Amino acid sequence: MRKYYCLPFFKTVASKGGQHELAAKKIYTMCYDLGGFFLKVAQIIGKPDLAPAAWVRRLVTLYDRAPATPFEAIKLVLETEFGRSIEDIFERFDVESLGSASIAQVMHLIYKVLYCVFFCG
Repeated sequence: MRKYYCLPFFKTVASKGGQHELAAKKIYTMCYDLGGFFLKVAQIIGKPDLAPAAWVRRLVTLYDRAPATPFEAIKLVLETEFGRSIEDIFERFDVESLGSASIAQVMHLIYKVLYCVFFCG
């Protein structure tokens, strides 16, 4: 949705810094909501040599505080890929993630130990 701003809007944003803060907030919100690829784009844009300081301050938080993927979505992918329920594969699977970034998420889990016996004749 395109927004049109009239002159009084620009009077409220007193300085260039204020305009950068507003733009950084909008870019952050958009990329945070869209996730994945857009988080990576925001990380690239937010480098100190590419963007104004206000953008860097806002976008740098997406490096290590990106939104986590919901557990139900992770469970669905794992069960589809492995063809079994996660209870059959993992002894322990913590629902809360330890950390998340733009394209990865770290979770604590423990595989079930499967013993195989081979007989040689």
